[in-house]
This record gives sequence, C-alpha cells and structure tokens, in this order.
Amino acid sequence: MSLWAIVPVKPLRRGKSRLSEILSEDERSRLNHHLFIHTLDTLLQVEAISDILVVSRDSDVLTEAREKRVRTVTENGTPELNNALLRASLFSNAFSTEGVLIVPADLPLLMPEDVTDFIAQRTQPPMMVISPDRRRLGTNMLLVDPADLISFSYGTNSFEEHCHLAKLKGAEVIVVENDRIALDLDVPEDYEILRFKSALQITT
Repeated sequence: MSLWAIVPVKPLRRGKSRLSEILSEDERSRLNHHLFIHTLDTLLQVEAISDILVVSRDSDVLTEAREKRVRTVTENGTPELNNALLRASLFSNAFSTEGVLIVPADLPLLMPEDVTDFIAQRTQPPMMVISPDRRRLGTNMLLVDPADLISFSYGTNSFEEHCHLAKLKGAEVIVVENDRIALDLDVPEDYEILRFKSALQITT
C-alpha cells in the first residue's frame, strides 16, 4: 500500500490572474514556476509519500515533473479542477493507494514537516484530513481515504463543502490548523502577507 500526492498545476502563464493588478504576466509566470518547483521539492522530502502525480495541461510543467521523476497526467478537455482531480485519483487508485493527498501548487511557505505532520493525523478509513485557507473558505490541503471517498468540490466555500461531503459518507473528519498551509496566493493581500513574512524571516 502507498500514499500518493496529487498536485494540480494550471498553465504557468494563466495562473494567478487575480494578481494581475500588481504583477505582470511574465512575473506571474515566474512566480507560478517557482511555486510549482517549491511544491515538488517539498513533497519529495516527505517519506510518507510514495508517489507524486502532477496533473496539468501545460506541457512544460509535465516535462519538468518527469525530469524530477514524478508521475504525470495530462489534463484534457475543458479546464475543470474537480474533474482533473477525479481522473487523477482514479489513476492513483489503480495502484492500491492508501487514499490520496491533494496539494495545490501555490503554498509558498509550505515545509516538509508541515506535510509530514498533516499526514500523521490520519486515522482508519473512511476518513478525511483537511486544512483550510486563512479565510477558512478554501481547501489548502486534503487527504481522503479511500481515494474515492467524496466528489472533489474545489471552488467557493470548498472547506465546508468537503467536510459536509465526508460526514455524509460517515467518515471521520480531522481539521488541521497550520499558518503555513493556510497561506495561498489568490489575491494581492495574500502576496503582501507573503512579502511581510519573508522580510520578517530575513530580519530575525
């Protein structure tokens, strides 16, 4: 048995469009690339993860993932995160996984110990471990066992929706509060918080 991490990645030049008022397209592309590589490098250091699966329609992203010996799935058809994650989870389930860990590629402060501690919270299936974003609206990390426990519902209020769906299936729900996991980069305010935290780390 094994635990797979699934990393959905938007095309680098299209991601983070809500940061367009403070970053140019080239700057956003470089930021997205940095976040993507940071996520893979972080997950590759976590012993509890046996395989990583990157899901994207960006050929450059898929090529870089394979260069790091990471599995890939090409996202086809209409771009839709939840369908892409369903496809990826079904793919991983064919390899007898112990559920799946969904990690978005936009958590700039994420560290290997954050992922290790998160995974350590899992119990016997059916179960779900989940971390919300800092607004407690979105889902910033999610582990479900079995892999097909719920239909993924990323989008508006996904944190509450994922908890609701898991409870409907009779699964135990464990909520993990972690400030580093909670910071994603969706809007300019998030970016400013990151700059503040980064400056604070340099001066301390």
